[in-house]
Amino acid sequence: MFSSDRKVYTTFSNLVASFFRLAESRLSSTQKTVLTQSHKLLKFHNLTVTALADLVSRSSSVPYSTVKWNLHSLKEMGLLTGGDMSSKGERAELTPEAQLLADYLMNEQ
Repeated sequence: MFSSDRKVYTTFSNLVASFFRLAESRLSSTQKTVLTQSHKLLKFHNLTVTALADLVSRSSSVPYSTVKWNLHSLKEMGLLTGGDMSSKGERAELTPEAQLLADYLMNEQ
């Protein structure tokens, strides 16, 4: 409950923990797989979104079309940037928040 005469404070660690809990509960298991596999691959490769989808599909049990769909969802959530139909060839990158989330998810497995 919030009131105008009472200030509510939170610590950075509480905010991060809330972000992780929220993301973990809202992301599907496929989205988590695509996110963590993308994180592993983008650490060592400069890839377009299409190339990333191909490699994620090959390195997991997720079909290519499903990976593409989930990468699009991650882009809509603001966790992934990269080329699209109007800007083909741009490098795929996870946002810093997505990288933290992927590290968290990999440590939880």
